[in-house]
Amino acid sequence: MAIDKNQIMNLDNEEKRNLAFELLDSIDEEFIKEPLSVWKRKLIEERSAAHKNSPKAVTPWTEVRKKYFGE
Repeated sequence: MAIDKNQIMNLDNEEKRNLAFELLDSIDEEFIKEPLSVWKRKLIEERSAAHKNSPKAVTPWTEVRKKYFGE
């Protein structure tokens, strides 16, 4: 299926936003079907345990944004 990028770019912002969300949702649906790899599951478990052991040892998102994005 050929996609005309110019047609997409000429959509109004609402139509582009809706199309973007539809595309992301379709990717998410495929991603969800894939089982987690062993290393991903282990990483999630390690990070979850670290957070449970030290819940206050986090950097708030507002600080991360300031540091890395200058906001």
